[in-house]
Amino acid sequence: MKILITISHLMTGGAQTFVIRLASALAKYHTVYVYNFNFFPITDNILIDRFPDNVKVISFFPPSSPTLLNQTLSKLERLTAKTGKKVKFREKLRRLHFQFVLKQLKVNLINSHLYHADSFVVENIKDLSIPVIVTDHGDYKYVIEQQLSDRSNTQKIFERINGIVVLSEDNATAIAQYVKSNLPIKKIYNGIALPQLQKQTISGREKLKIPKDALVFGMVARGIQEKGWAELIQAFKQVVYAKQEVYLILVGDSEYLRNLKASLNGIADRVHFVGYSSDPNYWIECFDVGVLPTYFDGESLPYSIIEYLSFGKPAIATKMGGIPEIMTHNAQIAGFTIKIQAGKADVASLAHAMLQYINNPSLLNQHSQIAQQAFEKFNIENCVKSYKLFFQQVLVNNMKSSPDQK
Repeated sequence: MKILITISHLMTGGAQTFVIRLASALAKYHTVYVYNFNFFPITDNILIDRFPDNVKVISFFPPSSPTLLNQTLSKLERLTAKTGKKVKFREKLRRLHFQFVLKQLKVNLINSHLYHADSFVVENIKDLSIPVIVTDHGDYKYVIEQQLSDRSNTQKIFERINGIVVLSEDNATAIAQYVKSNLPIKKIYNGIALPQLQKQTISGREKLKIPKDALVFGMVARGIQEKGWAELIQAFKQVVYAKQEVYLILVGDSEYLRNLKASLNGIADRVHFVGYSSDPNYWIECFDVGVLPTYFDGESLPYSIIEYLSFGKPAIATKMGGIPEIMTHNAQIAGFTIKIQAGKADVASLAHAMLQYINNPSLLNQHSQIAQQAFEKFNIENCVKSYKLFFQQVLVNNMKSSPDQK
């Protein structure tokens, strides 16, 4: 089977990380291509370079100079607008390039990730019978609630696609009103492999000079405000002088985080900003507890929490998207879920949860065991098997409804 996986962009994020893992796993059995629409051109190739050699990544803008080409086309659009003619050069070229790629590759199926990619794919395969399966990473709920697109465009996507993968029950509920009654829907958890630690001459704790008996809270996420970085630091300030020595490791990078670092006010020796890491497992292994106090509206099935669980680390996280579902095993929670207060993570609840672990080591051990059990549902092999079976189901359905494809 020839599979084309499309995605809006390859900036650092959970959906992008999953696409790398899914493409890599599927490529063991099928021919897999990844089309990066590059709606938000970036200058680094951090994620592109993580794809294996047997997965061909095709980008609309060349990876070597995406910003320059984007700026040039943008300038042309502004110049033509002054003449009274609005010519969308980037959209026209992207459409031509994508259609050319489809003709060249002759793929059997498209699996699209993220709303902008889904919309573009549907708009540009009107005359083609290629089956399309959308994976909803929670962005439809975000688009719908924030009214970033009108209802008709969302409806148009669901009328054309042949199947949809949702990551959680929360996702399924959010899109229920848009989905045709006969559209195949499959819940498949994003999968990851059990962590394979690289041999290191020095551990993260040793590198940061953190005592072996200290309790370490940690967070891995994109460097945007809505992930709850500031709220975590505020909560940590309330527990930093508890009876046990505690530390905080923050893994991520952005201008926002660099500015936040300047607001530590006397606790800089206990809070470590380690920046972006291509190997977050190196740092997660150092944690005793993973934290994600996110209030990002598009939150669905955040990878960082799954990664915490893969190491047997309990989590403290907000009740956003499918997070409670991630952390649950047989009605037991691998950590604490905290409430949203005035649109943000409740700092008092976050600090209280942190204190529970500081004051009760046996609770930490208990939740660590539940974390290992909760992770089992995210095994990458089960995930890929479910995707392969769903792809086959959709292909068969498409053959039945399109006799000319037999």
